Amino acid sequence: MPIARLSFQALCGAVLLLSSACDPLLDFTGPGDEVATVGITLGFPGFTSGAFLTLGDRDTVRAQAYTDGWPSHTKYDSSSEPRRFQYLSSNPGVASVDLDGVVTTLSIGTTKLAASVDGVTSPVLSLNISPPASALIAEPTTITTRVGDTFAVSIDALNRDGQYVPDIVVIVGLDTTYWALTSMPFEGNWVRTPVVLHFQAKAVGRLQLIATVQNERDSSRFQVIVPVEIRAP
Repeated sequence: MPIARLSFQALCGAVLLLSSACDPLLDFTGPGDEVATVGITLGFPGFTSGAFLTLGDRDTVRAQAYTDGWPSHTKYDSSSEPRRFQYLSSNPGVASVDLDGVVTTLSIGTTKLAASVDGVTSPVLSLNISPPASALIAEPTTITTRVGDTFAVSIDALNRDGQYVPDIVVIVGLDTTYWALTSMPFEGNWVRTPVVLHFQAKAVGRLQLIATVQNERDSSRFQVIVPVEIRAP
């Protein structure tokens, strides 16, 4: 029979030969059986963050329900019991979720997804739906600047026909030497195309500016890289 609660007095009796210092005021509580929290994602279960899909994509919500106490355990998992959970999309015109947790993207925009079970609801997962794109381009393609100068890079997205596509979510980073050589973009790390990014050169050296499309699909997570050389003033 599973043990849900073990008193400290009983524990002390079991380990009397190992320890003589047992405090009767303390008490150990084992894992309960009621759902305490629910996690939701389109990737790793239990991790709640933003999610990104392209219009026309389909994906599946992953939800897990966890008990309280220590150690907690997974009581329900949508990978084996998808209909155990109830799913919600705050903007079903952007993306709908069926009884099995399958997400269908319907229009460009943002919606918030949630899953609930046994009266407990997950934190919301923000889902961004972008138009189809196939490439990022940067201008200029290479940069040479000097310490103390501010420089700019424009980032755009193109579709398969070579036409510009707006509202593609991009995360901007630099290689591992960036912190010593230049600032992060003044506009922030998370941006939407089209965008012009501004940096300040801080030290002599070489680095790469890397812009990557955010998407749950590897095939849609493409990037553009701009080499940067910073010279002495």
